[in-house]
Amino acid sequence: MNTRQSIDSGLPETDVDSGYRSTGVNVNYRNYLNKNWQIFGEALYEVYGSDVSDSPISRNDYEAEIGVGFIYVF
Repeated sequence: MNTRQSIDSGLPETDVDSGYRSTGVNVNYRNYLNKNWQIFGEALYEVYGSDVSDSPISRNDYEAEIGVGFIYVF
């Protein structure tokens, strides 16, 4: 985050270089309900490395997501 972004957001400046970002697990499921409709689900858990977790824009040192949705196939 550069000086301008820091001023606009109110967060301190930070400089994250390239390197290790995170390690995670992602599980997806998809199944046809009929010819045109599918249901899908997803679960994700990711642990951030110290550069990311120590950053002022990161609220936690991990990310967890769960999602469910439908897909229409033409």
